[in-house]
Amino acid sequence: MRIHSYDGQQESAVFPGDEASAGEARRWLRKFLGDHPRCDDAVLLLSEVFTNAVAYTRSPQIPVTVTVGWDRTVEVKVTDQGGTTVPCVCRTQAPAASLTGHLEGDPPGDLAESGRGIALVRSLSRRWGYLRDATGCTVWFILTPADPPPDRDPLGSSASGTRRATYQEVHGG
Repeated sequence: MRIHSYDGQQESAVFPGDEASAGEARRWLRKFLGDHPRCDDAVLLLSEVFTNAVAYTRSPQIPVTVTVGWDRTVEVKVTDQGGTTVPCVCRTQAPAASLTGHLEGDPPGDLAESGRGIALVRSLSRRWGYLRDATGCTVWFILTPADPPPDRDPLGSSASGTRRATYQEVHGG
């Protein structure tokens, strides 16, 4: 792991692209965020996004950047070399979904072992999205210091009918 600290409000680390590195990334983020009120949520979501980068790409290294804003908003970015799929909220657990984890359709079954990671990111973050270009894909999420709204279901819809924005930008390729 290589760590680069900027102004005390931003830090980046590069982890090997393997399963064991997810735990290392969680420990690094927990140490950086310390007593931040959304530390546990940030660590959980980092784990989900990092694990997806390992599972669905062949990235030898996975850079992670965390920024804490003046208002204590946390932004986390995880970059991989890209894969054949893009992050989305899974809605089916059809055979193809079990291989890619990225198909849309009906909610995953209660006993499914995958298909909930991006749904968690969507439900716990203020905003999330990804940027994909010819060099790879960066999945990012933003957490505000306050807890997420309690009326959100796991797939991200809310009782009021409002939805959080998901952004996608494709450059080149």
